[in-house]
Amino acid sequence: MNVDTLFFDLTQEEVKEIMEKYALLEPLLDSYISDSEKKRLKEEACFKLEISERTLRRYLLIFRNEGIKGLIRKKRSDRGVLRVFDDSILSKAKELLEENPYRSVSMLMSLLEADPELNNKVESISPHTLYYHLKQSGYDFSKKRKQSEKIYHRFEADYPNQLWQGDARDGIYLPDPEDPSKWKKSYLFGWVDDYSRKIMYAKYYFSLKLPSMEDSFKYASLRWGLPEKLYCDNGKVYRSKYFTFMLSDLSIKKIHHPAYSAWCKGKVENIMKSLKRFQKEAGLCAFKTIEELNSALFAWIEVEYNNKIHSTTGETPNNRYQNGIQNHPPKRVTDIDEFNKLFLFREQRKVNKYGKIQLESNFYPVDGIKPNQKVEVRFDPFDLTEVLIYYDNQFYVKTKASILKTREIIKEIPEEKQDKKVSENAINYFKLLREKHNEQILKNVDDIKFSDLNKGDK
Repeated sequence: MNVDTLFFDLTQEEVKEIMEKYALLEPLLDSYISDSEKKRLKEEACFKLEISERTLRRYLLIFRNEGIKGLIRKKRSDRGVLRVFDDSILSKAKELLEENPYRSVSMLMSLLEADPELNNKVESISPHTLYYHLKQSGYDFSKKRKQSEKIYHRFEADYPNQLWQGDARDGIYLPDPEDPSKWKKSYLFGWVDDYSRKIMYAKYYFSLKLPSMEDSFKYASLRWGLPEKLYCDNGKVYRSKYFTFMLSDLSIKKIHHPAYSAWCKGKVENIMKSLKRFQKEAGLCAFKTIEELNSALFAWIEVEYNNKIHSTTGETPNNRYQNGIQNHPPKRVTDIDEFNKLFLFREQRKVNKYGKIQLESNFYPVDGIKPNQKVEVRFDPFDLTEVLIYYDNQFYVKTKASILKTREIIKEIPEEKQDKKVSENAINYFKLLREKHNEQILKNVDDIKFSDLNKGDK
């Protein structure tokens, strides 16, 4: 498994452009969206990207064949050379927009090319140039955006691991491990298989940051194989460039449902409601550690959810999943070390005159690389003791901090103190749940093995 390094030299503006283009194009390759909704999304993509339908089809073909790497803007051969823009073009474009505010830039270009007085001048500019000058002149396209009617419909994946849905929710308060006299809020991240409704993995963390979400996805993937697609909301962690590039390396497509359209991931939303009932009981147990909370959660998932008949499918999620993978074996991770490296954060740094690079307040020696040379630093944001250095798009060295002032980047979450009520009934319930879970593990110890990770494709 090779870690993608094509994004190494991109500026923040270029990365932002790629992410915006990715968000517009990815839903158009989704088979679960209705024709009417896809038509609306195509119009929206053409409008925002200022391209024609023909260009959109070309973008989608490139995106389908090359993935996110195909969205990197090619450098122009005449970059840096000023191109002439005639003010008469801008005046005419505004006039055309006054007639019809819903005209796209591609339509404006067609109308301008049809003007005998301007056609020669228009041939020397691009749609992006016209859009840029209209924006610079103060024209606000966002106020003219046309809203289309949305049609909702149900969908279901055809087999296990074809589509996972991810979500997060607030957890319960627990004693702060660093100061038990205070309370600290927990957060739940979970992943659900769309076909079987099986909870692939769910876990509580003390952080709502990206590494917590990625940790839950990592364990789900190692345990059950890699999904083909992910369906997520528009939260920052799911739209993070680190997560997007990591999924691109794994050839996993990430789909975001449109704003105010939570119906798209109704299955995981329903499961989160079930998890909320679990939390109400867990909140009455006076758990002392997050490990206790998670052990109760793991037992509840296997005893009370994954092995109970689902009202829609008529099967237990576990049985439906196991029966489905007979004809669709999971895509397995075979190189654990390379897989783990995909989850590291990536930043670019310069080697200073002392032969070191700086990350946060820490300094790391990089021997053999001349000062002012750029390197890529890959690191675990929870532990900055050591980092990986990549030079010329290849792994160079693992180095430890010579001066370690910052151990982690993730900021502490504000704490609140709450009075806790303890329920003996809830305590006994989770005690019995753990006992049943342990019985299941002993009974099925030969059915599912982690040694299966060495089978199948990457």
